[in-house]
Amino acid sequence: MKATLLVTGTMAAALAVPVGAGEADDPLMRLAGTRAYRPPSATVQTLPSVEVGRGGDSNIVATVFLPKAASEKPRPAIVFIHGGGWNSGQSYNTFGAWLAERGYVVASIGYRLSTVAKWPAQIEDCKLGVRWLRANAAKYGVNPDRIGTFGTSAGAHLVACLGTMQDLPELEGKGGYEGVSSRVQAVAAFCPPTLLPGRWGFTGRAEMLLGATQEEKPELWKQASPALAVKSGGPPFFIAHGQNDAVVPIAQAERLVSALEEAGNPVEFVPILNAGHDFFLNATTPDSTMEPNHEVIMARLLSFFDKCLKN
Repeated sequence: MKATLLVTGTMAAALAVPVGAGEADDPLMRLAGTRAYRPPSATVQTLPSVEVGRGGDSNIVATVFLPKAASEKPRPAIVFIHGGGWNSGQSYNTFGAWLAERGYVVASIGYRLSTVAKWPAQIEDCKLGVRWLRANAAKYGVNPDRIGTFGTSAGAHLVACLGTMQDLPELEGKGGYEGVSSRVQAVAAFCPPTLLPGRWGFTGRAEMLLGATQEEKPELWKQASPALAVKSGGPPFFIAHGQNDAVVPIAQAERLVSALEEAGNPVEFVPILNAGHDFFLNATTPDSTMEPNHEVIMARLLSFFDKCLKN
């Protein structure tokens, strides 16, 4: 599949700025120059360990990043879901926090890891996070009708599930805010696993997630595959994937893109030349061969969310 890039207006101006120009901590130009995610700027208030609800015997918490500037109307929100192979990571994750600098309320949601609980615990907790944010929209100055979601790697799998596994009571869980919608209005997924059956880089971790081999519980493996859950009428998707990804092959993204297109759902797909699984951590340098480069990808992501949730 081939992605096209149309750059106009404000976005074109942003992309015209050379790397290193402007503020040293510009979130669009310096999002993640190293594997250590940078903290949000002074324009953002951070609320750590906010109680969301219960997942089984576990407390589910979030880190909320709030723009400090006053707003005359409720803001759009992004639910960020961290990666880590479903078996590592935590709610305090600043990778999505830069969006708070761009006018979004960002809630980074923790979820039960596969070392603690098996599928569908993870999607139940993510759905709980959306319900919690929607139910508390007035408290955090959020427009409850404009909630998107963004995730990387295993987190990208879970946000793809949020976008494709809507209105399925068996995946909602009982963690709180029952009756509140867990629907999202936009989904951004970076290097997402989308079709779990088969043999590929994450197969071992998928077995840990599901608590069974493909042969033992094939239907469970299918249930956890967002590429098999696509229905018409779903939210718009933005999917970016490195063509050299040896952990989650780009064919995983392509399968979801094809399913979304066949169902008539909007999808923007960005295959990235000369990029592997961690492309989103690699800021552009003079010797970078990644195409499109880091700044272009993040600008397109911002444009996608602005189009879906602000305009």
